[in-house]
Amino acid sequence: MLSLKPSVLFSLDKIASRAIAIAGPVFILIAVVLISLAVITYYSVVFPYAFVWDKDYIWSKVNYYLGLIWSIYLTVCIAFHYYMSITTKPGGILIGGTGDPNDDPVLHDIFVELEEYQEFPKTCKKCHLPKPERAHHCSVCKRCVLRFDHHCPWIANCVGHYNHRYFLLFMTYLTIACAYFTILGWQPFLLSLEFDSEWEWWMPRPYVALTFLLAVSIGVALGGMCLWHYYLVVSAQTTVEFYNNRYAKSEAKRRGEAFVNPYSFGIVNNFKQFFNVGSNYPIYTIFLPIPIPPSGNGKVWQKNATQRYSTVQVDEYSEDDE
Repeated sequence: MLSLKPSVLFSLDKIASRAIAIAGPVFILIAVVLISLAVITYYSVVFPYAFVWDKDYIWSKVNYYLGLIWSIYLTVCIAFHYYMSITTKPGGILIGGTGDPNDDPVLHDIFVELEEYQEFPKTCKKCHLPKPERAHHCSVCKRCVLRFDHHCPWIANCVGHYNHRYFLLFMTYLTIACAYFTILGWQPFLLSLEFDSEWEWWMPRPYVALTFLLAVSIGVALGGMCLWHYYLVVSAQTTVEFYNNRYAKSEAKRRGEAFVNPYSFGIVNNFKQFFNVGSNYPIYTIFLPIPIPPSGNGKVWQKNATQRYSTVQVDEYSEDDE
């Protein structure tokens, strides 16, 4: 079997990371075009087909307005959370605890802050800056990101401490919208395939058919990814930590020990901490398209008292970050 040298693999990784960074705006443009096409198709074909206005029947008016309000709500939530996912910085090492990009502490202050919680604060081998717990180095952005989950080309940004909430809610509302579009749009989709029948809408048939198929495929793919991220949320893990913890679990099992995620405080508390609801913000803010900051500064994290397996061993395993 052909094997590549480490130097070749490193070069390929650098090329791939550079390509992802350059193509970021293109991915955003594609996403905006596809979402816009779906919105136009929905309001010009699907909505008029599903919600018929009958001036002589009051319940048709009520149904029409309820459908319109719900449709506008989904559209606004998708647009808002996608915009916030793109424009919100995920959180870097040189960003202060307030989250203000202009709050730029010196390295000495960062080490002092971390030393209060970590006996030996780590330093990233790639960017040579203090490395808080749960932070990882992104090879695309070339910097360490607080509570790094992954780099997403569809937002041309890392998913990290300060924008993970917006990213997950964007996926949630888009998945719901795809399901809603599929439920209401299957009949217009079938009509769009009957080329010998009358077509009363200005939107061409192929666009309606294409949009329906996109809604189904994107809804299934994005729905699976959305469920995966909710599992990570309620288990207090990021994507990187999931694989690190899986390794740690196998090591603990081999030693006859039980691994406990030090950052997990139960499903409900993990959910509240991620969305920053309960203590700081009401839970209904999850359903509102408004900016809500995360809880904490992303550099230091409270740990549960039941930890039985050393997180140092987990960190050693994950020394080579994404």
